[in-house]
Amino acid sequence: MSSLAGPLLGNDPVERFIHRLSLFEPLDAEAREALRRAVNRGPLIPPLQELHPEAFGDVSVLLSGWICHFRLLTNGRRQITAMVVPGDFVDFGFLSGTVATAQCVTTAHSQLGRIRTRTFTELAAQFPAILRASQRAAATDAAIGRERIISLGVRTATERLASILCELWYRLSAVGLTSAEGSYDLPMTQAELGAAVGLSTVHVNRTLQVLRRTGAISLQSGKVWIRDLRKLTALAGFDPVYLSLEP
Repeated sequence: MSSLAGPLLGNDPVERFIHRLSLFEPLDAEAREALRRAVNRGPLIPPLQELHPEAFGDVSVLLSGWICHFRLLTNGRRQITAMVVPGDFVDFGFLSGTVATAQCVTTAHSQLGRIRTRTFTELAAQFPAILRASQRAAATDAAIGRERIISLGVRTATERLASILCELWYRLSAVGLTSAEGSYDLPMTQAELGAAVGLSTVHVNRTLQVLRRTGAISLQSGKVWIRDLRKLTALAGFDPVYLSLEP
C-alpha cells in the first residue's frame, strides 16, 4: 500500500507543513520559500504536556508529534474533540483574530512551528494562495469536527473506530507518514481513543478485536497496520471527500 501523496522531498517537518498546505491550494516556488523562511521551530515538547492557549502564540503549526484538543468537565470526564497531526495548524484563531481557547495535550514528543501573525498577514497579502489554502484547511478542520459529531450520534462502535482509523490513514498518508506496508504511528492509548469516539476503554478494546478478526487491521506497540483498506472503508461507510486531499 503506497502513500496517498507519494514520498516527500526529504523529511524536513517544515516541508511537510508546506506540502500539506499545497494540497489545499497549489503554492508556487516563491510562496513556498517565503513560508520556509517564516516558520520558527520551537523546542521539543514531551508527551503528556498540557499546552495552554498562550503557548501557541501567533500562527502555530504541528511540525512533529501528536496533539489532542480536549474538554475537561467539572466531574473529571474528558472528551477529545480533535487530533492534530504533523503538517496541521494547531488552531485557526489567526484567521479571525481571536485568541485560541482550546485545551491541548501532547501524546508524543512534539515540536511546534510558529509564524508571527504580522508576518503571516504580509504573506497572505503577497501570496493570496497561502490565505486560500489556510481557509480551506480551516474548512476541512470544521468538516472533520462534523464527522466526529456524526460518529457520536449515529455510528456504531465498529463504525466509529473504523472511520477514525480510515481518516487518520488518509491524513497521515497525505504528508508521507504511512509506510509502504500501510502502517502508521498512533500515539494514543485505548482510553484516549475512547475519549475521542465516545466509548469506554473496555468497549474500545472489544471493538478493536472485532476489527482485527475481520482482517482489516492489526495493531502492535503504538502502530496500526491497515491490512485491507477497502474492507475497513466498507465497515466504516467512509468517504474521504471531506478531507480535501487534493487541490
